[in-house]
Amino acid sequence: MGFLFQFQQTEDPVLPGDSDRILSGFFIINIRLMSNYSDQKVVVVCDFSDRMNEVIVHGARLADILKKELCLFGLWRDKVQKNEVQEKLIRMTRNLKSRLPELPITCLILKNSLRDNIGKLVDDYNAVLVVLHQADVARSLKAFQESSIPFLFVNGNSPEFLQYKNVLVPVDYRKASKDTSLWASYLGRFNRSRIQVVYARETDQEQAARLTRNVDFFKKFLSSLNVRHELIAGKSSSWGICNETLNRAGEWKGDLMIFSGSNSVTLLDLLIGLPEKRIVRKAGELPVMLINPRKDICMMCD
Repeated sequence: MGFLFQFQQTEDPVLPGDSDRILSGFFIINIRLMSNYSDQKVVVVCDFSDRMNEVIVHGARLADILKKELCLFGLWRDKVQKNEVQEKLIRMTRNLKSRLPELPITCLILKNSLRDNIGKLVDDYNAVLVVLHQADVARSLKAFQESSIPFLFVNGNSPEFLQYKNVLVPVDYRKASKDTSLWASYLGRFNRSRIQVVYARETDQEQAARLTRNVDFFKKFLSSLNVRHELIAGKSSSWGICNETLNRAGEWKGDLMIFSGSNSVTLLDLLIGLPEKRIVRKAGELPVMLINPRKDICMMCD
């Protein structure tokens, strides 16, 4: 259950770095809704750690690119924690509005875990993207596996990784590879980003044919939307193309990588961890967006 409130700034904002900063709730606070912004939300998961500001910076950047509300989201488990989280989120929201007056910002707190609430975020609160810190990848993967919207993992706030202008998309022979095309197209359309499709190298005839169909799909789909794109032949097989793309991101000046997560979880994955977890942890400051191939992708409203 949620409650909607109008919010107006009535006191001096709290600056980032203050010991008592900031935000989230069992309610939504609607600060300002611009007519050219959608009420769909880019959700930033707030844990009030020192690294939280990095996540908020990326979330605000994506919200502005996509013309969506920025939603600062917190979780609580008991009434004491609920009140603390609520107070912090209100103060953080007030601070952000003083700095970003044209960006519509909401804040929301819900009980229990992200996994418990991911469906509610999408169905009840119109979330289209969840933004988290790279350090949170392990504990957020269960929520991701239940999600019909992408998870974006970020680390740092270097200007070179806030442009989202050179999007790297590794493509393998899996049908799930095509699922990344939608969000690649969003960046191309709304941010005029260049999409660099890095496709694998396969020697098996059947796998090569499937890979070719995927690459042809990307070319036709992005061309139909007039999205700038480039096809790059990778050197790795489908099993290694994500790692190659990550390792060569600097060479290609990539500032975002989008790839599809695992279709299933094997015994080996349980022993050593899912490939997406390892890739996100190796990404450094490169933002990584994960698409869940197990769910139908929710589409954004233009």
